Amino acid sequence: MKDPVCGMEISEKDEPIIHNGKEYRFCCATCRWAFEQNPEQFTSS
Repeated sequence: MKDPVCGMEISEKDEPIIHNGKEYRFCCATCRWAFEQNPEQFTSS
C-alpha cells in the first residue's frame, strides 16, 4: 500500500481514513494531516 500524499510504501498497521468508500493509510502524521485538509488533492485522477 502507498501513502497517497508522498507515495511511500507503507504497512497496514495504522488506522485508516475512509474517504468516498476507499481506505487510505499514511507513513506519518504530517501526510495524514495534509490528506485530511484536502483529500481531493490526493484522490482525484
